[in-house]
Amino acid sequence: MIHSDNGSPMKGATLRAKLVDLDIATSFSRPRVSNDNPYSESLFKTVKYHHTFPENPFKTLSEARNWVEAFVC
Repeated sequence: MIHSDNGSPMKGATLRAKLVDLDIATSFSRPRVSNDNPYSESLFKTVKYHHTFPENPFKTLSEARNWVEAFVC
């Protein structure tokens, strides 16, 4: 799942087709509601700067999921 605002780059046909090819579902912020994005941006920053966040990218999706599960619990 990928979540974004209702911006045209994220709703464009090329990206939508690629997401369908990769079997990735999309989720968009509610129209004309400005308070969705600050909460998700704040969470991204909290995660990114957490002392346990790895310096190098996750090697597998499973590794990323395990890290997020440990972070949330």
